[in-house]
Amino acid sequence: MSFSRIAGGGIAGGVLGGTVMTLILIASKAMVGLPALTDFMVMGAFVGGGVGEGFAAHYLVAVVGGALFAVVTYGVASLRLNNIRKSVLLGLLLGIVLFFLLFIPVLMFGFSPIMMAMMGGGAAAMLPMVVAIGFVEHLLYGVTVSALVYASTRKAGQ
Repeated sequence: MSFSRIAGGGIAGGVLGGTVMTLILIASKAMVGLPALTDFMVMGAFVGGGVGEGFAAHYLVAVVGGALFAVVTYGVASLRLNNIRKSVLLGLLLGIVLFFLLFIPVLMFGFSPIMMAMMGGGAAAMLPMVVAIGFVEHLLYGVTVSALVYASTRKAGQ
């Protein structure tokens, strides 16, 4: 199987997984009365820009994560996604790893100070909700990426 097909499945999974996360981010902010693009304003500020840069950073991480997942799971025989159960489990694992490796450090050292500057003490009160929603988003991202990688790396006729 070609590298481009393998990585392409991961890239597609990253875009779709990033979009799932985006929809949840926007909806969750709207539900608590914040501007819908609050998360992307904060992400943009974290990378030295605005909302557009926040979107770009979010999708860059989503795409790179998806491509790396695809290459690793296809390249390491014991991790190859050869059935749906394994695909779901490794997708959940991807979400958990990214949550702890990326989300928590960025939340603590980047988002929290920016949100505190924007909202004051109200930001601290929202932290448990932000962490819980972030965890679910990352699980959904991982399963979405894994599903597209699984579909793109299956041999025709299987």
